[in-house]
Amino acid sequence: MEKQDVKSIFSLDGTKRLIAFLSQFAKKEKPVYNLKSVRIPRTSGRTLKILAFLLRTPGTRSLLIPVLLRQAGIQSLRKCKVEDEPLMHPVHPADNKITSSVAKKSIKQFFDSFEKKEASDPAVKNAGAEMKSLFNPETAFDFHQAYLEGKTSPVDVAMRLLDIIRSIEESAVPLRPYIAWEERELMKQANASAERFSKGKSLGILDGVPVSVKDELDMLPFKTMIGTRFYSNQPPEQDATSVARLRSAGALMVGKTNMHEIGLGVTGLNIHYGTTRNPHHLDHYPGGSSSGSAAAVAAGLSPIALGCDGGGSIRIPASLCGVVGLKTTWGRISTAGSAPLHWSIGSVGPITSTARDAAIAYSFLAGPDTRQSCTQEQPAVDLKNFENSNLEGVKLGVFNSWFSHASEDVVNCCEQMLNSFKSQGAEVKEIEIPHLDEIRVSHAVTIATEMFTSLKTYMKPFRQPFGLDALINLTLAKRFSGSEYVKAQRVRARMISNFKNIFLDVDAIVTPSTACTAPPILTDALINGESDLKTLTELMRFVPEANLGGFPAVSFPVGYDAKGLPVGMQLMGRPWEESFLLRMAKTSENFFTRHPPMMRFSLLPD
Repeated sequence: MEKQDVKSIFSLDGTKRLIAFLSQFAKKEKPVYNLKSVRIPRTSGRTLKILAFLLRTPGTRSLLIPVLLRQAGIQSLRKCKVEDEPLMHPVHPADNKITSSVAKKSIKQFFDSFEKKEASDPAVKNAGAEMKSLFNPETAFDFHQAYLEGKTSPVDVAMRLLDIIRSIEESAVPLRPYIAWEERELMKQANASAERFSKGKSLGILDGVPVSVKDELDMLPFKTMIGTRFYSNQPPEQDATSVARLRSAGALMVGKTNMHEIGLGVTGLNIHYGTTRNPHHLDHYPGGSSSGSAAAVAAGLSPIALGCDGGGSIRIPASLCGVVGLKTTWGRISTAGSAPLHWSIGSVGPITSTARDAAIAYSFLAGPDTRQSCTQEQPAVDLKNFENSNLEGVKLGVFNSWFSHASEDVVNCCEQMLNSFKSQGAEVKEIEIPHLDEIRVSHAVTIATEMFTSLKTYMKPFRQPFGLDALINLTLAKRFSGSEYVKAQRVRARMISNFKNIFLDVDAIVTPSTACTAPPILTDALINGESDLKTLTELMRFVPEANLGGFPAVSFPVGYDAKGLPVGMQLMGRPWEESFLLRMAKTSENFFTRHPPMMRFSLLPD
């Protein structure tokens, strides 16, 4: 090399060229999409017992925990560089431009539009035979219409429902959607509803409609147990706000639904009350943690159920059970009266048979609550354009690497629905979302830390009331440091900023709801539980962002896999724009052929 060449390298221009050259390699080494499937072996039975014992033994615990945390991906959070100030709650300014008068008008138009012509939308182009489902689930409107026409009564429905609940719990493979219900309480509500109808004083569309409630929410006269045997000693003093709002509309509050223990899991496994089964295939999980709520809706035991979503716990079971699940903007629906498990990421929402039922429930549930300050500064609740299936001007964002990171059947079903949206005029735009793995881990640190903080007083040194999988997860949560929790909130702030920029160009981000369909229930898990990080990762691949960022998201059915198990699609939208997500879910029903589950009941006469 000549002296002139050496001088040029160390000159200003030469240095710039060298930096540019090296930066190209740096960029190539860091792809935007960084989520990976995991291959960690599933543990259950005796192996799970040994693992739990070793984690409670001081010597081996200090060796095992760092290994397990590395397997869970904690290093991606520890290594990531983020300069944003921590955001402890995903509060979004109420900058929705819809006025209160317009919002009220849209709600009125929605309720005025109820007619029995579910599949005759003139805005749908070329849907053809795809518009006809193999069966139509019973909806809130069906109950209301049957009562008005005198075909049945709330008392008849309640008696029929009680007979079904008894029969399915006595079957060889019990569905186990409920953990608590009382005949006297349900009949008292049904008689009051029937009397209102007989006097022509119905409270409206929900009067006499059965509603099931997740065991994470307070509902009189039942104790709130969050899927455990120890959490409460007596019933609450009052209903949760969400329960109270539906009860005041005349709904029949059926009972408390089963759930994954303490909500720290997404299959629906529960060794204390028995595991809820998937109505589409009884040998498969229904998803969790709102497992009983989704199963009750899918099986026809109630067209509406209440769930809670701290990490996909509404959307995942809705997807696996082939129904609709709405997770709203953080602060849109009051969580007052729900167990304090995840303060900064949790929300209450409906799981329903159809998008229309989801919209009905949402219209009653959403809005300010004097019991909870974070609900006060929200825009008016609306259902604008709910019936409009013309998607001209709608822009949907797809991050292809993320969208396609799922099983072949799941991707195919979601692609077909995406093409149906395009046939209605929607534009699909390719987007990129950085730091998804850091978001995943930040969500895990946040929810686990908040749950451990809430439940640590129940962790006893010699006698543990938790199942083994919950105990292991809480033991790991105990090891997250304060600095890691704060860093997770800094990742939250950066993520919200990035997503808001994305939402400047698109109306919603489209993904599958889960990366796989309902996993099988293995018999060795039913007694002692299981730890299956691989399956958990597949089920949670597309859900943490909405929780950590406080964004609304909806899951709705779009097809079935080769075994006949449901496939769900998720749309995540701008803050406070639940009405748009519900409109998209309603539009999807024009292109989705619904199949009856293996276990399905009817509460109304033919």
